[in-house]
Amino acid sequence: AANAAISSVEESLKGKLKLGKGGSFFRQALVVVQFSISVLLIIAMIVIVTQMNYVKNKELGFDNSRSVVIPLNNNAIYEGMNTFKHELLSNNDIESVSMMAGEPGGFHDIHNFEVENKQGEILKMRTAFADFEYMKTLGLKLVAGRNFSAQYPTDTTDAVLLNRTAATFLGFTPDQAIGKWIKNTVRDSLPRRVVGVVEDFNFLSLKEKMDPLVISPDADRRVSVIRIKPGNNVKATLDKIRNTYARIAPVYPFEYNFLDQQFDRMYKKDLQQQAILTVFAGLAIFIACLGLFGLASFTATKRTKEIGVRKVIGSSTWNIVVLLSKDLLKPVLIATLIAIPVGYYTMNNWLQNYAYRISIGWWIFALAALLAAFIAVVTVSFQAIKAAMINPVKSLRSE
Repeated sequence: AANAAISSVEESLKGKLKLGKGGSFFRQALVVVQFSISVLLIIAMIVIVTQMNYVKNKELGFDNSRSVVIPLNNNAIYEGMNTFKHELLSNNDIESVSMMAGEPGGFHDIHNFEVENKQGEILKMRTAFADFEYMKTLGLKLVAGRNFSAQYPTDTTDAVLLNRTAATFLGFTPDQAIGKWIKNTVRDSLPRRVVGVVEDFNFLSLKEKMDPLVISPDADRRVSVIRIKPGNNVKATLDKIRNTYARIAPVYPFEYNFLDQQFDRMYKKDLQQQAILTVFAGLAIFIACLGLFGLASFTATKRTKEIGVRKVIGSSTWNIVVLLSKDLLKPVLIATLIAIPVGYYTMNNWLQNYAYRISIGWWIFALAALLAAFIAVVTVSFQAIKAAMINPVKSLRSE
């Protein structure tokens, strides 16, 4: 398509156009194909950018700001995690620390559960294993009951928290769920009591629906989430955390990331698609413009005498430009009408990858059509104005 478009422009500039009906139809068909692809890519680009902005700005139900995630991925830091936590909490720059099996976006396995009033049934729910500071560190909202507390020493072995979806999944309101027993058939020999229900928060990717979650105090700890107090210098506090880590695990490298940067990691593939589509959309538009420019040159040459006659009988430059542009923009209109349903079908399927997604509104297609029309008008107008400005005497003498 690119070679054909460039060849069309070169032939136009050299005056070697074949002016038959077949040549005209081929050039128009080529422009339709090129602009259909361009409009389709523009629609795809707008949908992906809008979806990624929605994902990035969506309220997740937890506070991921000023939070450092450190993997407990070696024996030294794993065995010394309690000392590590105690030393961190003695630092006035740190608000809270929680050891957990997985941060939001991280590890949340599915286990089998038995539940009060549902004896004999095995229900599958997601799990979060963490210490008592889990809820505080992530800024979760309590909707019923209480949080884990050191005032209740048996919470370590006897208590769980549910998210709202889990309470609903089990057939309870948040208040009704309090006091009900639940047993993890994989991890626990005895049932635990529900002591609290937290508001739903997106602990998984937004590509996945909200799942029921059971939060249990457990020794299965894989990461440490450290929340820095507001107003403190993050870099300076991070240096203090690094020094503390070095004392506990001196021979291991200090690895960390920020919880609010989880977005870029979770949706890396989609962000790459966005960047690639932007490049290809720009390239497709450029090629389509070359094809349209070639068609404009072809049309202007073919209608040279007609333009001269119209100017002699009083047509203005503007009238000539409108006359040529109307015919030249028809292929662009046809291309847009083809691309819109294809774009809707394709991008609606792509959005099915997300449990939380935008709806494809009419404005997306309107914007894509306007962008294509603007690009086409600019391309056509240049050649149309050039043809309209030719001296009518020269036009009538042309062969």
